[in-house]
Amino acid sequence: MVLRVGARWDDPAQNDRIQKAHQQGLIDYIEVNYPIPYGSNPHALGIPVLAHTSSNPTCSAEGVNLNIARRIKEAADETNSPWIGEHLSWLGTAPTGSLGYQINPLFTDEIAAITAMNVTRLRDYYNRPIALELGPIYIQSTGYESEMHFLGSVSKDADTKVILDVTHWQIGNRNLDRSLDYGLDAIDPCRIVELHIAGMRLGSDQRFWHDAHDLLPDAEVLSITSQLTEDLPALEAVTFEHSPAASEEAFFQCLRQINDLIGNRRSQVAA
Repeated sequence: MVLRVGARWDDPAQNDRIQKAHQQGLIDYIEVNYPIPYGSNPHALGIPVLAHTSSNPTCSAEGVNLNIARRIKEAADETNSPWIGEHLSWLGTAPTGSLGYQINPLFTDEIAAITAMNVTRLRDYYNRPIALELGPIYIQSTGYESEMHFLGSVSKDADTKVILDVTHWQIGNRNLDRSLDYGLDAIDPCRIVELHIAGMRLGSDQRFWHDAHDLLPDAEVLSITSQLTEDLPALEAVTFEHSPAASEEAFFQCLRQINDLIGNRRSQVAA
């Protein structure tokens, strides 16, 4: 199994550190979160791109935003992205129907059917594979045994790939007092092609954990990631998500840790 390492791109403020990381052989690609800021051009960095978005409400009965989908398709076609990452969300971050971030759907059979229909239509429109991702979880599933079972079902019905966000997964397991490996067996391992890792923080209530791209992944997330890179047969990519406002030193520190975890499996790419 040969793996690639990448960094998420959100803003031109990241360009310098990302260019340095690529020049130093620490990353093979950038994952660009579309739509991008007006006038920016991450493609000009000359680094391969994985297309991603958190703007489509893939689980909504209203359907997806066709203007957003068009812009994402154009970018994926331009960069020849091998797949497009899409969040499972009831509301996205597009200007219409947005509450500022992804809102998780009800994990029910009815919503699963709507989601599979939306995602299938998107996949056909994009004319390339889609990889589905879950956001952080804070409450018990309302229909399926868990959100992981929902993801496993939709990915099968819509015939998609899966992005396993290790940090989101562990946030859900911590928030719901579940074991570290809970839910992984609900997803076909041959569908998981990409891992996301980032930091997390405990909220001021001292009860719930939250995504924190300004922090480094903790030792538990890195350990789980290391094991997953050994176990997942179709895994192709590991993406580090780090805020452009966070420390450049920490950015490079984590990329070196990821490369150490992967070892010779990535050196084959570099060779």
